[in-house]
Amino acid sequence: MKDRNEDRFPGTRDITYLDTAAEGLPPRSFADGMQAYVRDKNLGTPGRARLHEVEREVTASAARLLGAPPEDVVLLPNASEALNLLANSPHWQPGEVLISDLEFPSNVAPWLRLRPLGVSLNVISTERGSVSLDDYLSRFTSATRLVSVSLVSYKSGTRIPFLQELSEEVHRRGALLCVDATQALGRVPVSVEGVDFLVSSSYKWMLGSHGLAVVYAAPELREQLCEATSGWYSNKNLFSPNRFEAFSHKDGAAALMAGMPNFPGIYALREGLNTILAEGPDRIDATLKPMVRDLRQGLAERGYDLLTPAGPEFASGIVSFTHENPEWLGAALARERVIVWAGDGRVRVSVHLYNTPADIERFFAVLDSLLRKNL
Repeated sequence: MKDRNEDRFPGTRDITYLDTAAEGLPPRSFADGMQAYVRDKNLGTPGRARLHEVEREVTASAARLLGAPPEDVVLLPNASEALNLLANSPHWQPGEVLISDLEFPSNVAPWLRLRPLGVSLNVISTERGSVSLDDYLSRFTSATRLVSVSLVSYKSGTRIPFLQELSEEVHRRGALLCVDATQALGRVPVSVEGVDFLVSSSYKWMLGSHGLAVVYAAPELREQLCEATSGWYSNKNLFSPNRFEAFSHKDGAAALMAGMPNFPGIYALREGLNTILAEGPDRIDATLKPMVRDLRQGLAERGYDLLTPAGPEFASGIVSFTHENPEWLGAALARERVIVWAGDGRVRVSVHLYNTPADIERFFAVLDSLLRKNL
């Protein structure tokens, strides 16, 4: 199994890689994808037809992963820019945005910037890395305009098991639901049912490159979003006779792409998505659940304070635990060629489809050796 993974994912050779939550490892075909882009780019303008064909192919694959119509999905430069697009939309009225303290800064700063418009940030304080439906509903007020939530928290690895119920309540109360799926899409099943806006970086669990994000925008929301952005690429009739007087957006989520797409990133993402879809998110999640369980159990047995909740309904690809000196531990593991993320008072271990039980065994063997040396 390990040899097979090394062949499909060269980055796993000679290291135990447990840091997909920060940076995914590309499949071997990634290089072929880059070469295909270079070949098409070298055709000059005649190659543009091929570039746009691949863009449509990858958009359709991303939509398939989300279970969404392709016309509701667009490939924007990054997840942060997509969240800012939502924040810049003109639907805001004085009120609040509801989030939890498990959110990544990209899902905080755009909302803080709305303060001059009379929008405040209502932050749920969590304990033990967990947040419940009641936590959101109890903090919901008549002023809540938007609830923004990570399907899987970058910090604790908590997977939200009540997204559908949350969506129903959010909409019943007249607000919008935004989902950051960066730590979920490509690793666990993701659905856009009941979601107004969803963003996901492509360079982590989707095994793509930097500079590209998968974005879903519900049809009911797009008209508001279109008012916040426009460019030649979003224009339905680029050279219309009255182009200096008026313009019209393209149909669907494509209207949100103002300028030329990141074609190299799109070619790279094609290889990552083909790999993910060939395995299937349900199968990936089911196959890796025992590894995540063993990882969590092993850390608990060694007395570590786990940030990741115990319930299987919260499980994702991430297990986090607190440590008094995470930078030291992360560096010590790296010297033994075991790669995790360490900082901000915690160590984060993440497991994806190129990992095997041997990686978990190796992680604990090195961890135990380090503990013995530092007793």
